Amino acid sequence: MGEDKIRRKSHARIDYNVRPSYEPNPIPDPNVNREEWIERVSAGFVSPIAANKQYYKIILQTLWPEGHGIPGPVVNKEDIRAAISAFRGKTYQDPFRRMRELQGEEGFLGIIKVGNDYQLVDLTVSEKREPRQHLNEDSWQDILHQYDGVCAACGRTPDEDGFQQDHKIPRLRGGGDNIENWQPLCDACNNMKSTACRDCKEDCEQCCWAFPEKYKPLRIPGELIEKLRKYAKENGEDPDQIVINLITEKVNPHSR
Repeated sequence: MGEDKIRRKSHARIDYNVRPSYEPNPIPDPNVNREEWIERVSAGFVSPIAANKQYYKIILQTLWPEGHGIPGPVVNKEDIRAAISAFRGKTYQDPFRRMRELQGEEGFLGIIKVGNDYQLVDLTVSEKREPRQHLNEDSWQDILHQYDGVCAACGRTPDEDGFQQDHKIPRLRGGGDNIENWQPLCDACNNMKSTACRDCKEDCEQCCWAFPEKYKPLRIPGELIEKLRKYAKENGEDPDQIVINLITEKVNPHSR
C-alpha cells in the first residue's frame, strides 16, 4: 500500500449520542450582526494555512446562512462539502478535518456534530489552542515501522483511508509532540479513543488507548468467559478475582 494511504493526521471529534436538540431559529436577532461576527471571528483564526482560513469562513457562513438566527439550521456534511467545492471550483475531499479544527484548535465549541449533521448553536468562541503539529514523513515512517505497519490498538492493517497520526497522551492532558507520544490508529479506534478521553480524569500513563501495547484488553474467547462465569456462580466466587488469582499465580516472579 502506498505512503499516501497511511499518511493521515490525528483528529478529535465532538460527537453526541442524540440528534441536535436545538430548535433552529429562522428569525435573526436584531442585536447580532451576522456579517460582522463572521468577519471578526475569521480575523482571529490561528491556522497558519491561508486556504484553511478561507474554508473555515465558508463553513461558518454555511452553518449560519444569511437571514437566519441562532441556533442555525442542521447542516449535512455534504452541504458543507458542496459549499467549499463551489468556492474552489472542484470537489473538496476533506471538509471534515476542517470542521474538527474549527471545533478544536479554533475554539468553536458552539458547533455540535451528530452523525453526519452539524449545527451552530452558540456564538461564543473559546480559547484558541496551538495548531496541531504533524509528523514529517521520515518520523511517521519510523512510527509505522515501530508498530509493524498496523493499528496500535486493534492490530488491523490500513484500509484505503490509511491511519490517523494520534497523540498517545492528548495535548489537552499534557501530551507533547515528542516522537514517543505518537502512534498510528485506524479511524474506528481513533473515534473510540476520542469518546473514551472525553471528560476522563484517569491517569493517561495507564490508559489502554494511550499505551495499548501495555494495557489494551486481553482477548478471551466468549465460550471461555461463559464457562468462567458459570464456574464462579456455582462456587460462589467472583469471576474477576478468579482471573486475578490465576494470572498472579502464573506470572508472579516469586512463583517461578
